[in-house]
Amino acid sequence: MARTEYDPADNDCVISASNYLEISEFAVFMEAYADWYGKVLPEKQMEKVFLHYLLENKVPFWVRNFTNNRVPEEYFFTDTTREDSQIANSMLCLISKIAEYVLLACYLLAR
Repeated sequence: MARTEYDPADNDCVISASNYLEISEFAVFMEAYADWYGKVLPEKQMEKVFLHYLLENKVPFWVRNFTNNRVPEEYFFTDTTREDSQIANSMLCLISKIAEYVLLACYLLAR
Protein backbone atom coordinates (compact mmCIF):
# COMPACT_ATOMS: atom_id res chain seq x y z
CA MET A 1 0.00 0.00 0.00
CA ALA A 2 1.49 3.34 -1.05
CA ARG A 3 1.77 6.16 1.45
CA THR A 4 -0.04 9.25 0.27
CA GLU A 5 0.00 11.33 3.43
CA TYR A 6 2.76 13.76 4.30
CA ASP A 7 5.30 12.30 6.66
CA PRO A 8 7.79 14.79 8.17
CA ALA A 9 10.28 11.94 8.61
CA ASP A 10 10.57 11.73 4.81
CA ASN A 11 11.78 15.33 4.63
CA ASP A 12 14.21 14.64 7.45
CA CYS A 13 15.57 11.68 5.47
CA VAL A 14 16.21 13.88 2.44
CA ILE A 15 17.93 16.55 4.54
CA SER A 16 19.96 13.94 6.42
CA ALA A 17 21.07 12.31 3.16
CA SER A 18 22.02 15.70 1.77
CA ASN A 19 24.13 16.46 4.83
CA TYR A 20 25.66 12.99 5.06
CA LEU A 21 26.55 12.78 1.36
CA GLU A 22 27.54 16.47 1.29
CA ILE A 23 25.40 17.19 -1.76
CA SER A 24 22.32 19.31 -2.35
CA GLU A 25 18.82 17.98 -1.81
CA PHE A 26 18.29 18.27 -5.58
CA ALA A 27 21.38 16.09 -6.12
CA VAL A 28 19.90 13.54 -3.70
CA PHE A 29 16.83 13.39 -5.95
CA MET A 30 19.01 13.03 -9.07
CA GLU A 31 21.11 10.24 -7.54
CA ALA A 32 18.05 8.49 -6.11
CA TYR A 33 16.35 8.45 -9.51
CA ALA A 34 19.47 7.12 -11.23
CA ASP A 35 19.86 4.48 -8.51
CA TRP A 36 16.24 3.29 -8.72
CA TYR A 37 15.60 3.49 -12.47
CA GLY A 38 19.14 2.93 -13.74
CA LYS A 39 19.15 6.08 -15.87
CA VAL A 40 19.62 9.80 -15.39
CA LEU A 41 16.53 11.99 -15.59
CA PRO A 42 17.05 15.32 -17.38
CA GLU A 43 17.29 18.22 -14.93
CA LYS A 44 14.22 19.97 -16.37
CA GLN A 45 12.08 16.93 -15.62
CA MET A 46 13.62 16.49 -12.19
CA GLU A 47 12.87 20.13 -11.40
CA LYS A 48 9.14 19.34 -11.65
CA VAL A 49 9.48 16.44 -9.20
CA PHE A 50 11.69 18.48 -6.87
CA LEU A 51 9.32 21.46 -6.96
CA HIS A 52 6.49 19.15 -5.92
CA TYR A 53 8.66 18.08 -2.97
CA LEU A 54 9.42 21.69 -2.03
CA LEU A 55 5.84 22.93 -2.28
CA GLU A 56 3.91 19.94 -0.94
CA ASN A 57 6.56 18.16 1.17
CA LYS A 58 5.97 14.89 -0.70
CA VAL A 59 8.97 12.61 -1.11
CA PRO A 60 8.84 10.04 -3.93
CA PHE A 61 9.21 6.41 -2.91
CA TRP A 62 12.49 6.04 -4.80
CA VAL A 63 14.02 8.96 -2.86
CA ARG A 64 12.82 7.47 0.43
CA ASN A 65 14.34 4.12 -0.53
CA PHE A 66 17.64 5.75 -1.54
CA THR A 67 17.95 7.73 1.68
CA ASN A 68 17.08 4.74 3.86
CA ASN A 69 19.73 2.63 2.12
CA ARG A 70 22.51 5.24 1.94
CA VAL A 71 22.38 7.02 5.28
CA PRO A 72 23.26 5.21 8.52
CA GLU A 73 20.33 5.23 10.93
CA GLU A 74 22.34 6.90 13.69
CA TYR A 75 22.94 9.87 11.38
CA PHE A 76 19.25 10.77 11.19
CA PHE A 77 17.92 13.64 13.24
CA THR A 78 17.24 13.33 16.94
CA ASP A 79 13.90 14.53 18.30
CA THR A 80 15.37 17.93 19.18
CA THR A 81 16.92 18.50 15.78
CA ARG A 82 13.74 17.21 14.13
CA GLU A 83 11.72 19.88 15.97
CA ASP A 84 14.26 22.53 14.98
CA SER A 85 14.11 21.30 11.39
CA GLN A 86 10.32 21.47 11.34
CA ILE A 87 10.41 25.02 12.74
CA ALA A 88 12.97 26.02 10.13
CA ASN A 89 10.88 24.38 7.40
CA SER A 90 7.77 26.25 8.57
CA MET A 91 9.68 29.53 8.64
CA LEU A 92 11.02 28.90 5.14
CA CYS A 93 7.50 28.22 3.90
CA LEU A 94 6.23 31.42 5.53
CA ILE A 95 9.09 33.46 4.05
CA SER A 96 8.45 32.05 0.58
CA LYS A 97 4.76 32.99 0.84
CA ILE A 98 5.69 36.53 1.91
CA ALA A 99 8.12 36.76 -1.02
CA GLU A 100 5.35 35.67 -3.40
CA TYR A 101 3.11 38.48 -2.14
CA VAL A 102 5.92 41.03 -2.36
CA LEU A 103 6.60 39.99 -5.96
CA LEU A 104 2.90 40.18 -6.75
CA ALA A 105 2.70 43.66 -5.21
CA CYS A 106 5.72 44.80 -7.23
CA TYR A 107 4.16 43.42 -10.39
CA LEU A 108 0.86 45.18 -9.70
CA LEU A 109 2.57 48.46 -8.86
CA ALA A 110 4.63 48.29 -12.06
CA ARG A 111 1.51 47.97 -14.19
